[in-house]
Amino acid sequence: MQGLALLGVALGGGAAGALATNLLRGTRWKDRTLDVEVACLGELWREAVRANPADDADFRAPFLIEGWIYPVGTIKGDGFIPTEEGTLGRWFCSGYGTIDALRTEPHAITTQSLYFGAITPDRLFPPSMLSTGGLEGTSDRNQIAYRPVLGGTGDYQGASGQVTQQVIATNTSLFADGTNDPAPCWHMRFDLRLPR
Repeated sequence: MQGLALLGVALGGGAAGALATNLLRGTRWKDRTLDVEVACLGELWREAVRANPADDADFRAPFLIEGWIYPVGTIKGDGFIPTEEGTLGRWFCSGYGTIDALRTEPHAITTQSLYFGAITPDRLFPPSMLSTGGLEGTSDRNQIAYRPVLGGTGDYQGASGQVTQQVIATNTSLFADGTNDPAPCWHMRFDLRLPR
């Protein structure tokens, strides 16, 4: 009886797998590229207690920071002044610092959420967003971080694909982490696959 039960579970699992495969085969996809620029707001940096607070070279700590999303071509170079005017939405980044004395870059492993549209008292949660995760953080402007698209909502519901992220400038906001370094700006290209 136990063998028959296991056989039934195996057959049921196979049927479910075949059904899922057939459903995916019936899905029609469209490819879309989305380019944006992001200005990190250094003064919004918040971090928890570092793993090794006695060692200034050991930067392993969880953190959160925000920024503005802009159309491509908005950020012209170093010294960019980030303001809400002309923005496409808000960028949120949370993660964990990966810096120590033996590996100063990449700086962090993070999850980023890009919300398109203003966050207002009557609409706290803009309906369209994209999420991405992975390693990031370098001062080398020739380096490109490759990250997966984790998903999306609204216009980006069901999104998958890849994001590239590259430093293009610094802005006038300064990090509230004691360094007072200028915050970075990035170009982000989303190569998306979306269900039709």
